[in-house]
Amino acid sequence: MSTLDGLDLFSTGPHSIRPESWERAIVRRGFPGLDGELLLDLGLRSRTIAQTGRLQGESAAALQAAISRIESFLDGRLHVLVGSLGRTFSPVVVEHFEATTPPQVGRGHWCDYVIRYRQLP
Repeated sequence: MSTLDGLDLFSTGPHSIRPESWERAIVRRGFPGLDGELLLDLGLRSRTIAQTGRLQGESAAALQAAISRIESFLDGRLHVLVGSLGRTFSPVVVEHFEATTPPQVGRGHWCDYVIRYRQLP
């Protein structure tokens, strides 16, 4: 079960979390009379984590409440994301949340979504 700041926001439907590679800042410099180049390692930068899945609710109001709870994390603050296998991603900023399908009806109300996080080193 994945959680965001210890809250169970995603258990109503299947989801996946895919972290991308860490970014490293490097400055390349060349100098007259020097074969090759000098590489200056400026260290790790952030990485993007993508989460896709499906939110479900017993009613349209329950589905909208689930969406609103997730949207409340679009606050620019640092959060802790824990994946369903217990992998912790910390600290993360929630950069983007989007319902990728309109609300659907069938065995309850549901919609697919995507969340993009930015993890800081």
